[in-house]
Amino acid sequence: MAIRINDLVGTWAASPPILYYQLREKVDDPSSSFQDLADIVSTDPALSARLLKIVNSAFYGFPEKVETLTHALNIVGTDQLTDLALAAIVTSKFEGIPRDLINMETFWMHSIGCGIAARKISEYIGGLEPDKMYLAGMLHDIGSLILFKESSEDARKILQRCRDTGEHLFEVEKELLGFDHAEVGALLLTEWKLPQRLVEIVKNHHQPTQSDEYLEDTCVIARADALVYDLNVGSSGEPGVPELDPVVLEMVHITDQEVSSLKDEVAEMVDGTVRMFI
Repeated sequence: MAIRINDLVGTWAASPPILYYQLREKVDDPSSSFQDLADIVSTDPALSARLLKIVNSAFYGFPEKVETLTHALNIVGTDQLTDLALAAIVTSKFEGIPRDLINMETFWMHSIGCGIAARKISEYIGGLEPDKMYLAGMLHDIGSLILFKESSEDARKILQRCRDTGEHLFEVEKELLGFDHAEVGALLLTEWKLPQRLVEIVKNHHQPTQSDEYLEDTCVIARADALVYDLNVGSSGEPGVPELDPVVLEMVHITDQEVSSLKDEVAEMVDGTVRMFI
């Protein structure tokens, strides 16, 4: 019997990132303080340690060591640290995927590379929030992880066929399952009540022209995704560099010099950043 997308996501929808919700509630409360947010993060010592590692990594390049969560909040900002907390929580939820199905280190290397590239591209073109784009890049393939965890045999067949034929993952998934990993990821983020912009970017990152309200954001992720594959930085199972819709190249216009600089930065930063998250 064919698996239904709602059944696939159901278990994960029931285990939302509660600590992230608590942080968002405090961020949206004008009377809250840095200490209030630090107290929430401190209830999870592993998350606290991971966030401090990330803030002290080359990704930020602060000249002095950040030793406390309140200091981190002060220099990074509440929104950005809350998004980093969400990313760290999500990475910890998807452990135990068989290595012969997908190498999780290379999966996160690709995802984090996409996040770094999306952040840099958004700085080049202006008008977007670079750190929001980083989060979207990092989570764009989260639906694949659901497939790996909940329908591993289907995922195995799909990955093997893509390796054999060079077909794109999302196209084979659509044919065999009736939906693709982008739809799975978007449904999960919807069930978790995460921002609509993030949901729409994840849902349409392989077909960005289907994005209505967030077309430019989605095009940035598509451009970053292709660039990271072109660099051969990690892999989420896609057999080759995704083809870019001409609209993406039109919407996300970056110079050859910017592309070269961006490639250098992704290559330099991704390795150390991955170690901070996993």
